[in-house]
Parts: sequence; C-alpha cells; structure tokens
Amino acid sequence: MMMTDISKRLQEVNDTLTASCGQKDLSFDEALCLSLFYRDFKDTNALVEEAESLAGQDAARLHGLALSLLSETGRYLPLDKSAVSDTDYETLFESHLKPFEGRFNEAKAVAARLWREYSDKGNRLDYLPTDSDEYKSLDAECDKAKEEYDRAHAAADLLYKEWMRERDRCFCVWCFKPVFMDVLASRLKGIAESIVNDLERMKEGKP
Repeated sequence: MMMTDISKRLQEVNDTLTASCGQKDLSFDEALCLSLFYRDFKDTNALVEEAESLAGQDAARLHGLALSLLSETGRYLPLDKSAVSDTDYETLFESHLKPFEGRFNEAKAVAARLWREYSDKGNRLDYLPTDSDEYKSLDAECDKAKEEYDRAHAAADLLYKEWMRERDRCFCVWCFKPVFMDVLASRLKGIAESIVNDLERMKEGKP
C-alpha cells in the first residue's frame, strides 16, 4: 500500500539528502533513491483514493500514517538540495549503464568471432568429399565450433537482457527533474494535513 510505504521511503530520501549536504552533486545511488520515490508516488490521486478507503477500515491507523507523512514532508522541504539541483541526471544514467553495455559488447564480439570461425569451417566442409578422413575430422571440428558459438551467443543474450533490465529499472534517473520532487513533496504535505484535519474533525464529531 502506498500509505504504508510512503513515509519510510521519504525518510530514506531525507536521509540521503542529509548525507549529501556539502557534496557537489549526487551519486548514482543517491539519485536513484530520489527518482524511484518520485516514480512510485507521483500519482497522488491514487494515494488519496487509498487513504479514503483506509479511513473507513482503520481511521486510527490512517491518522498515524498521515502524521508520519506530515513529519517527513516537513523535514524534506527545508533541506539543502544544492547537490540535487547540480546533478546531471542524464549523464549519471548513461555512465551507470556503460559497464553493462561494455560487457554485452565484449560478449557479442566473442560470439561474432566464433560464428565466423564456425562458418569458415562449414564453407570448407562443402568442398570436401564426404567420405574423406579430412571431412570427418573437419565435421567434428564444426560441431565443436557450433557448440562454442551457441554458448557464447547465449552468454551475450543474457548480458543484453541484464543491460535492458537495468536500463528499465533506473530509467527514472534519466527522466528525473529536481522540481518534480519539490512539487510532489508539497502536494504530499497538503494531503497529509487534510487527512489529519479531517480525521480529527470526525473524532470530535464536527462536520
């Protein structure tokens, strides 16, 4: 549930920002912490709907969750965000993915070389008499070369999938803009205040 997780996640953001004070910019992991929070909680309409549902089930729990969110948003807003503003998120994203791309390209090059070796052997095989000793020897070499290529191709395919998974996981860093987070925190603070006020009025029997 968003209401259950949001305060803990925002606390992690706040701890990250506190630790980054005095830094020129954010590290990749620090930027990922902020951008994942924005990605996961930017739909404030869904958060409000969840809060309305929880109000009818467990108002006391909702009250506690809203107070916690109010506390964390209040902590976030005045924090020094110089490092956040000075970070180049697109470059950070691309730099993080470089090793993944490099490992894939190396494996792809190995697979391509093995394919050429296998193809060369296969082409030579076409010109040999099928009953000759040279054909039988080269045919066995072809089978071994094909097995080596298949293993290398499979390894390259796994590295490509790993690269794409990591790209998808952290693409939010590339998209992130600091102002988005500030606007979201302000909205969350307003939502938390409204929830607390509404629940306290209900508790006092006020309309």
